[in-house]
Amino acid sequence: MKYLHLFLLCYSPLLFAQVDYTANDQIPPYAGHFRFGTNMGAYSNWTDDDLANIAIGNPDLHLPGAGVSSLRPILPEYFLDYWGYDIRLNTFQHYASLGADENTVFVGYPAPQHQDATQYCPGVQSQLFTGMYLDIWDAGAGGTPINEDNHYAAYLYRTVSRYGGQVKFWEIWNEPDLDFSGNGWKPRGEAGNWFENVPAPCDYALRAPVFHYIRLLRISYEVIKTVDPTAYVAVGGLGYPGFLDLLLRHTDNPDGGKVTADFPLRGGAYFDVLSYHAYPHFDGSLREWSNEAGGFVYQRHSDAAMKGVLNKKKEFRDVLRDYGYNGSTYPAKLWIITESNLPRKAFGEYIGSDEAQRNFLLKTLVACQQEDIHQFHLYNLAESATEVEASQEFELMGLYQKLEGSLPYQQVPNEVAIAGRTYRDLLYRHRYDAAQTARLALPNRVRGAAFRDPATGDYTYVLWARTKRDRSENAAAQYSFPADLGVAQVEVLPWDHSQTGQREWRAASDLDLSGSPVFVRPTLVSSVATAEEVASSAGLATNPGPTTELWLTLQMASDVTVAIYDARGQLVEFLVAASRFERGSHRWAITGTDWPAGEYYIHWRTVEDRGVLPWVKVPE
Repeated sequence: MKYLHLFLLCYSPLLFAQVDYTANDQIPPYAGHFRFGTNMGAYSNWTDDDLANIAIGNPDLHLPGAGVSSLRPILPEYFLDYWGYDIRLNTFQHYASLGADENTVFVGYPAPQHQDATQYCPGVQSQLFTGMYLDIWDAGAGGTPINEDNHYAAYLYRTVSRYGGQVKFWEIWNEPDLDFSGNGWKPRGEAGNWFENVPAPCDYALRAPVFHYIRLLRISYEVIKTVDPTAYVAVGGLGYPGFLDLLLRHTDNPDGGKVTADFPLRGGAYFDVLSYHAYPHFDGSLREWSNEAGGFVYQRHSDAAMKGVLNKKKEFRDVLRDYGYNGSTYPAKLWIITESNLPRKAFGEYIGSDEAQRNFLLKTLVACQQEDIHQFHLYNLAESATEVEASQEFELMGLYQKLEGSLPYQQVPNEVAIAGRTYRDLLYRHRYDAAQTARLALPNRVRGAAFRDPATGDYTYVLWARTKRDRSENAAAQYSFPADLGVAQVEVLPWDHSQTGQREWRAASDLDLSGSPVFVRPTLVSSVATAEEVASSAGLATNPGPTTELWLTLQMASDVTVAIYDARGQLVEFLVAASRFERGSHRWAITGTDWPAGEYYIHWRTVEDRGVLPWVKVPE
């Protein structure tokens, strides 16, 4: 509890100073590393702590997790008002203890007594708060600097004051532009489109004038930046560029969004981050109309789906550019994706398979870092139905199979969870290196990227053969590392390495690639070096024979892992598994008396170095 008391003290109201700037003036650069996240959901028998354990992993419970390093929970007013604002403090501390300390939280959803009773849409109550157009601040008249009668401001003030230390992105509502009219997707020039028209309150999720959502953003910006200036304000998971255009061309003035002295700035001034949702299986990304074919031509594969996610960003980026939010007039917005996935089973014309789903995840995680998208949250942590029960695709989008009705920890991971875990194990905290990626000179049939470990300077490459055929993940290509990179031999780890431990060592030329991404790391072994030459250059000594002695000389104390793999890349034995050794020379004996005769590899890793030593076991 001592830590908690200190945390709350850091957010004491006495320290607050109301902001005198907007996102038109400044957006702090994001200094964190890329995060793969997930939407949480709620399941009977499972606490939020349990869900975090299987999403992130909990070593104390021997739970490997699903590669997640950020979470997207909800903190709605109706929940906090009923249970008390401190109800999730311990849970968020648990998230942080597992490594999820830069979460995205979406907010809103008033308690019944604070919901605006006005029916802007006849017969349907507004979804927003009462008192939103009252002053935000009251100089401490009610014991806090916030105006308690502005119920949204008061709720947000209490929430950010408590949870701000573990939240990096505050997302204002979830899918506020959910369209009931069929006009949200329409381009300029079509009747009813949102680029040139204002939707009626009945037409979209909030059931209130769109200017009220801009008011929501204005309150959010002032309160969040006042309480925690290091946090970012994000629009809530948008799906339609036309809605973004609405926000950028209007103010929060309830009188038609006009600019006046009281409402001087348009909506772009009140958010730092463009958060969007992308479901390429149904948003048109995987099909194109062909007059020649007399219908749609489909591209239902993971590369097209990944490209669809990036195309959605481009649509939003073009709108931001039109209003100067690309750095030309105002600071450029940051980017996160808070919902996206493919189903793992095909429904109707929609794509769907385990292979497509996990290939899509890995390829999109790579693409997000290439495109400066700082977080990618998969929908969802768990599926809502079994394969037999499922009647539509959103029921089969989960890192885990159905949790409802099961007990912790009986979760069954899908392939996408294993792929996510591999990504985390091999690339967590690595940085995308655009220059090194360019040096790869990837041919048209190959895609991928270079990632650099800032702690060691080592590179890991993600490579795959581009998929092109409808409803197929099958693809093949060969790739050779350019000679100027000095890579002679590589270690190749497949998408399921985190589960199988499988790896192969290959020459760095004519690598066979498939539609499933692999992780490729240069080794210290030259394709023409002898075992003795490698041992000498690496500070290793071997004594070939039925019993082999391995000597490893450390220049500093280090965590050491030494493992034996067979020629197929299958783990045979750990000699040492992440154990601490002091500076100096250390010896291990390898007997291998119960192994089949054949070729084996000694693989070692320390803080200083890593490498692979070819070794042919001598039959007794």
